[in-house]
Amino acid sequence: MTKHSPAREILQRIKDLYDISTDAELAEFFSITPSALSNWKYRNTVDYRLLFEKCYGFNYHYIITGEGDRYAPDEDEILEIQRGNKDLRTLVLDEGVITQKKVLIIEDHVQMRQLIERHLKKEGYTVLGAGDGTEGLAMAKEHIPDVIISDILMPGLSGYEVLKEIRADLHTTHIPLLFISSKADGAEIRHAMNLGADDYLTKPIQIKELIHAVNARLHKSALVQRQMDSVLQKIRSGFVRVLPHEFRTPLSTIIGGTKYIIESFENLSKSEILELLKMVNSSTNNLNRLLEKILLYAKLESIAQEGAEGLEQLGRRITDNVGDSVSEIVLDVAQAQNRMKDIELDIAQETVSAAISPVYLTTLVTELMDNAVKFSQVGTPIFVSFAQEDNMAVLCVRDEGRGMSPTQIKNIGAFTQFDREMYEQQGIGLGFSIIARIIDLFEGKLAIKSEPARGTQVTVSLPIAQAAKSKKNGVS
Repeated sequence: MTKHSPAREILQRIKDLYDISTDAELAEFFSITPSALSNWKYRNTVDYRLLFEKCYGFNYHYIITGEGDRYAPDEDEILEIQRGNKDLRTLVLDEGVITQKKVLIIEDHVQMRQLIERHLKKEGYTVLGAGDGTEGLAMAKEHIPDVIISDILMPGLSGYEVLKEIRADLHTTHIPLLFISSKADGAEIRHAMNLGADDYLTKPIQIKELIHAVNARLHKSALVQRQMDSVLQKIRSGFVRVLPHEFRTPLSTIIGGTKYIIESFENLSKSEILELLKMVNSSTNNLNRLLEKILLYAKLESIAQEGAEGLEQLGRRITDNVGDSVSEIVLDVAQAQNRMKDIELDIAQETVSAAISPVYLTTLVTELMDNAVKFSQVGTPIFVSFAQEDNMAVLCVRDEGRGMSPTQIKNIGAFTQFDREMYEQQGIGLGFSIIARIIDLFEGKLAIKSEPARGTQVTVSLPIAQAAKSKKNGVS
């Protein structure tokens, strides 16, 4: 049986480990009165139950015996922690194995780094320390921590440079990064957040505030991960249900056509080879469009789940002369689909700028037109109108095609197809999901009216953006 040290030695070790200076602070740590603490010293004993509770089990062996690792609990202590403490947020039990969240501290001031390390270890984190930005970046890429805490002004790479490198690397871009700095002016804080920092704390650091910030970032990361897992599961289920057929059709043409050309090359005329190659090329393009649509959907879902950080990926969010852009996109799609004679345009003459990036406007209009063409017969009209209504840029696409029932409209989602057994070449059912997500990201509105066998009308409303105001604010 281990011999316990006298109470005064135990209390002094607690002061050393937890940076407690006075007996009054020590009494507050234990949530007892100063007189009760004095009684402990007088009787040369301590309340071990309370000691274990306040120290969360960590450091317990060292506090009692003065021996061993100050921070790592042994196996028996871990079991006690599991049984007795329900608030160890950084410990995760996964198939009997306890793992601890890793925090990387990049700070050139040794005492500051050690102080933060000590308190984070007390909270149960695994802590890594780096004395400058170059070392910190290397450790981040090697260990992939769950959170990074970084100073800004350091030898070698600055905190800003570290952040840029972290965000540019696919393996580390997801890691939350918190800045700690003596720079407290608003311009510095805005600059840090614009670069992609997740939080900014000013020195002198309040340890409780820092720990709260670390816990908050980990909590948000866990929520985002669960959301992304849900999205990936949705995509995977769609792959299993729809994609085998959609991939197999063009691939069969590509494989069969090229195989026939190889085996019969000597017996084929140039015109026959050219015709077969055109067929293979068409299937290759269809397969490429299919893959691009899947990747676009995954990207949009990722942007949506990442919140403010993800929205930075949307790029320039102003399109000038939207009416001209809509006309051009509509006619390009109609020409490619041999439906030029079916298009009826009603585009307002006034110049309207909308709060959407040109790239995503092109995607939005293209998807709207693809659906209208796909679900209506050649020779039936497709009406496209665009105008400004109040503070919104309103685009309407209407066809006289197959239409949908109210139930089908309600059930529109990724990889959703209706009446597939009755109709061929319907694609993978991502069109409306892509349309809805783009509109949502750019804070627009979507309305769908449809009746079976009578057609569908899709109305998109996007916020107006004043081009002059945008240029004044530095958006080009």
